[in-house]
Amino acid sequence: MNRNCQKFDEIYSKPNNATWTYKQIPKELVELIEKRIIIPPCKILEIGCGEGHQSIFLSKKGFEVMAIDRSINAIKFAKQNAISKKSSAEFIVKDLTQIECIKKKFDFIFDWRFLHEITKKSERKKYLKIISTLLKKSGKYLSVAFSGDSDFMGTKKLRTSPAGIRIYFASLKESENLLKKYFRIIDSKWITVFQKPDLAIKANYLLAQKRT
Repeated sequence: MNRNCQKFDEIYSKPNNATWTYKQIPKELVELIEKRIIIPPCKILEIGCGEGHQSIFLSKKGFEVMAIDRSINAIKFAKQNAISKKSSAEFIVKDLTQIECIKKKFDFIFDWRFLHEITKKSERKKYLKIISTLLKKSGKYLSVAFSGDSDFMGTKKLRTSPAGIRIYFASLKESENLLKKYFRIIDSKWITVFQKPDLAIKANYLLAQKRT
């Protein structure tokens, strides 16, 4: 197990311990369904699913959902949550290096507060290439990540969280440019993501469609 996996397993030592874990589903994700931007039934992959609340929500809305996370503990709690909610979402332990081994194709892939954990530019580019290959023709991708247009935790590109996790803070423009090789941008904006106990953090929201 690498160092980051160990850190995240420590953070997920008990349910709801992670400062980013909320049972309430972000309104931006709910709006994608309400506005029929993603339409069931379709296949969805969530990367960095944590305790699974978003994937469970989507599965209950009629989507076929696979969700992955590097943390063994996070996936354990996600599976428990799925059972209690009678959800069909599938939860699997996989880290970044194993994503390209996934054999399925998806209509929609999203990562919520995950892309900023990929700190090397070469790995960020490789990750998006893999995402594009996992998507079906005209499939959609959503990324929400901390924005370098804020001074949260500092002003440099690479910043270290209180938990000792290295995070890459890309500006919204940089993120747009990163996606453009493989995707057509549908929506690009800043949104607010929340963190316990009472933080409101600026994040880059990018919704894109695979180039054909």
